[in-house]
Parts: sequence; C-alpha cells; structure tokens
Amino acid sequence: MAGSASHPTRLRSSRLARWYGALPRRGQTSVEVVSVLLGAPLVGFLVYAPLAFLAPPVLEVVFWVIWGSLVATAILIAMEYARANRFPEPPLPEAPGDDQLPALATVIAAYLPNEEATLMDSLRAHLALDYPHDKHLVVLAYNSPVSLPIEADLADLAAADGRFVSLKVAGSTSKVENLEAALALVGDRVEVVGIFDADHHPHPTAGRRVLQWLGDGAGEERFDVVQGQCMIRNVDESAVTRTVAAEFATLYAVAHPGRTVVNDFGIFGGSNGWWRASVITRLGLDRTRLTEDIDVTARALAAGYRLGTDPRIISSELAPATWSALWRQRVRWSQGWLEVSLAHLPRLMATSRLSAVQRRGVALLFGWRILHPWIATQMLPLVLAMSLVPGRDISWLLLFFLVSSIGVNGIPILQAIAGHRLAPPGIAGRTGLFTRFALISLVFYAEYRAVANRGAVVRHLLGASTWDVTARTGARSPGAPAERRTTGSRLAGAQVAALEAS
Repeated sequence: MAGSASHPTRLRSSRLARWYGALPRRGQTSVEVVSVLLGAPLVGFLVYAPLAFLAPPVLEVVFWVIWGSLVATAILIAMEYARANRFPEPPLPEAPGDDQLPALATVIAAYLPNEEATLMDSLRAHLALDYPHDKHLVVLAYNSPVSLPIEADLADLAAADGRFVSLKVAGSTSKVENLEAALALVGDRVEVVGIFDADHHPHPTAGRRVLQWLGDGAGEERFDVVQGQCMIRNVDESAVTRTVAAEFATLYAVAHPGRTVVNDFGIFGGSNGWWRASVITRLGLDRTRLTEDIDVTARALAAGYRLGTDPRIISSELAPATWSALWRQRVRWSQGWLEVSLAHLPRLMATSRLSAVQRRGVALLFGWRILHPWIATQMLPLVLAMSLVPGRDISWLLLFFLVSSIGVNGIPILQAIAGHRLAPPGIAGRTGLFTRFALISLVFYAEYRAVANRGAVVRHLLGASTWDVTARTGARSPGAPAERRTTGSRLAGAQVAALEAS
C-alpha cells in the first residue's frame, strides 16, 4: 500500500508535473486532450502488436474481455433507461396538510460578483415556493472579494420579507464554506434543508413534494435524502446550452431515476438536493473535495442512510454557454468523482450496511465509471494489432467489433428517445432538440465527455486540482418578470427566532 501511495506522489513532484503545472490552463487542456486521444490508443497498440505475433491466444482473450465489458455496459445502461419508465412513487401518497408540515429551509451558496446577474431572480423563485411562510426560511450564504451594489438589494429584500436571511461569510473562499455557514445558522431549527446553487429556480411545488419522501408520516419507508431533477433554463442561448439541455433531460429524467431503481440508491447532485437537516448536519461537507456532493453521497451510503431520486421535484438552472466553459466544468466533475472513488470505494464495498445490489451499484458508479472510458479506447488498436499478422483472418472479430460499436453508439439514440418522452415540460416533446442531441453525440459529444473523464485522470496524476468557477448569465425562467455577505447577524437571528416561535 505504501508503495502504491508513493507512486502518484513521485509523479506529482516530477519534472513532467512541474512543466505541466507551469502551463496556462489552455496549455494544460491541450496536454490532457492529446495524451488521452492519442496516448492511450498508441500505448495499447504498442503493447498489443508484439503479442499479436508472440502470444495470439492471449490477445484473443483480451479482445473478448474488452468486447464483453463494452457490451455489458451498454446493456446495463439500457436496463436503467427501461426502469426509468416504471419509477416508483414516494412513500407518502400526498404531502401533509399545512398544520403538519415541518419547518423547511432552502439554502443558496453564491460567489459574487460571478452570480450577480441571476441572483435576485433566483431568490424570488425560492420565496415563491408553495409553503407556509411561518415554516419556510430562505438563506443566502455568499462570499465576495469586494462590496457590491447588490448587497443593498439583499438588505432591502431581507427587511421586506421575514423569511429571507442574507449572510456574507467572512473569509470564505468556497461553496462549502458558504454552505457550512448557512447550515450552522439554521441548525436544528428546521427539519428539512434543500441545497442549491445560486442560479437555481425551484418549482413552486418542490417543497411539498419533498415531504412525501422525507416526512415523518412515511415511517420506516422515509428517506434521508432526495435528489430532484435539474433542467436547463437557458436552452436556446447557444448550441452548447441546447446540447446540455437535452443531456440533462436524459440524465435527470431518465438515467438517475432508472439507476436509483436498479442500484437501490440515488446520489446527491450538489443542487436541488433535499436532506433531513439532522443528517446533513451530522455528515457535514468536505471543503477539500472538488465534488463535495459526491463525497457526502459516499459517506451517507457508508453510514446507512437512504438516498432517493424524484424527477418530479424540479429546479431550473443555467448551462455553460461555451464549449470551453463546459469543458472546465466537466473535467472538474470527473476529477472530483475520481477523488471520491479513490477515497471511498474500498470502504463502501466492504461495509455490511449495503446490500449486494447496492454494492454492485457502488462498483459501477465509483469503479467501473472511471475505468470504462479508458477501456473503450482499446478496441480499435487491439483489432489493428491483430490484423498485422500475415494470413490471419480476423473477419469474424470485425463482426463482433461492429456489434460492440453498434451497442456503444446506440446509447445516445436510446438516450434521445427516452429523454424526448420523459423530460420535464418545456423540454419534453422537442423533437428537433433531441434529434440534434443524438446526432451531435454520435459525431462528437459522447467522445467529448469521455475525453473529459480521461483528461481528469491526467490532471489528478499530475497534481493539478483547481476549482474553475462556472460563468453565469442572467437567463430567466420562461415567463418570469425582469428582476434584478453581512447582512447583519442581528437581523438573521431575529428571523430565525420568529421561525422557532412558530
């Protein structure tokens, strides 16, 4: 173990890592893309070519292992999509009446001025939740390197609406520090906490729907966490946002619900995730992680908590509008998944708190998810190496190679069909949007995402770990009206006291 742990340390202190770390961000991206697009297949070919002459049976075994893994992965994905059509209802058939609803808080983490353009609209969307005013808090926890005019607007909103608390987090440099401050403020004063990024607009029905999963009336069937569906609001801003809008529909309306049924657990996605307050307070968030949401998901699973998914708990958000911004976001996500997998996979596989079905899901999400993009690069160099041997007939291998290619490339088509049917209103039924998504995935986007996954591994091995802030625009929900850290602790305390008194 000590030897394996020292290897990445040596690599990160190597001359190669120092050269890579001195490059600008675009230069690092170029290294990542070239190394995974060309390096992985080339290394594979250089290994397979000698084996094609020296040990042909070994190479055939490798071929069938790779082929079987690709086909099995395609089948598992298809199973998830099939199960999404039969997604179960929450334990409670309806939310409790107003007099029985527990106190609820939605907390928003923001970095200003990056999210200044959309923040006020987002706060008004939170305040528009259909939930009793005396049982609802909206807490904005934000950090900013400078004082901004919007802070006066935040103070005015707090004075006008007793449900709203504005909290400037002194010394904060991260989303997690902001969330920690917000969770400390609400403490045990509420029973349910929804966590959101600053660009999110939760649907008015979200709070009541959440209680059908987390409410006391569900008894032993009660969940500890439920992740809602995130849909894209700025769909038509650019080619990138149209692509991500369709992709999110295939993820949140189809893949995540289906995977929850197949694996018997969901994941907290960082925003529009709702927790029993005592659980998230007990677990806390790890500010050292690039994806604190996946980290706390893993720790919640290890602790035996129940994590659900409900695509009918809807919140809209903004997608990155350029390919470069999307790339930085996806590489960070992928690197965060890798960090969490390395930290938690062994413990999750060993714990007795998980069933065999759940451990299989853990192995797929935290293990195979990292390996699969690399294994997928090996089929072509393997077949090319086998074709080097004079007189060898590989036509039958080419047939199976074609079958695996159809299976892998058929996934985007299946995604588009399912997303077209199950996406939320405003996205569902947009034939052109999903047709375009299928085509661009076949031509470019599926490999774009796979390269981001593999590039994240390169960044991790070379010791690069930066949080790239996703630039925000001010796109509003369809039909929404145009609306445009230190609001004092005394005001926040008075508002929380009022909630306690209720």
